[in-house]
Amino acid sequence: MRNAWKAAGVLATACLIPSGWVRGQAPGPKYVPAKVTQASGIAYPMNVQQPGIVSVNVNVGSDGSVQRVNVVRDVPPLTNAVQSALNSWQFTPATLKGQAVSGVVPVDVAFNPYNPSGVGLPGESLQSSYAAASGDYQPAICQNANYANYPPNTVASGTVVLQVHISAGGQVGKVQVLQGDSALSSPSVAAVKTWSFSPATYKGKEVSSYVVVAFVFAAPQAGTR
Repeated sequence: MRNAWKAAGVLATACLIPSGWVRGQAPGPKYVPAKVTQASGIAYPMNVQQPGIVSVNVNVGSDGSVQRVNVVRDVPPLTNAVQSALNSWQFTPATLKGQAVSGVVPVDVAFNPYNPSGVGLPGESLQSSYAAASGDYQPAICQNANYANYPPNTVASGTVVLQVHISAGGQVGKVQVLQGDSALSSPSVAAVKTWSFSPATYKGKEVSSYVVVAFVFAAPQAGTR
């Protein structure tokens, strides 16, 4: 009888604990950030001799459509090329407790110098160029970035688009190649793994997230940029 009362007490206590509590922690909303599902190439503007890294926040509606693109690091005339390309990209919306909601996808586009030797390849400090996004979700912020080494003995050019997982601690995790020439993908992945980020937050709490990083490689005939 004593065991039966004990079991009943445990069951009663369990019934009082709301679903979603784990190891004594109160439940919180399960927010899943928006992501890119399909990306196209980005054209390196003709007669432009400069490298640069353009950063934008893409506001994605609950139906996955692009609502607006907020430029947070402007490098004219490279920014126009990014804005134009994003019109053909496809996204999945963010979700909150399983329901589709609006979200933000940060996109950093590196117009990579043509430099097969990799000598003197510059890096970029990006932290001061960012402004906060509106809403409870603040995307991860790239603080420092490095260009990719253009692979020697190749005539490849074009865009490599990467979807990069950023942990709640700001570490670069899994890198998925969404599009790009195989000869250029490897140096792009290697480069983004050296980037540093501050993590995304949801209602002030650090959370894991995704960022999109694209490397745009100029054609070799365009010369060293």
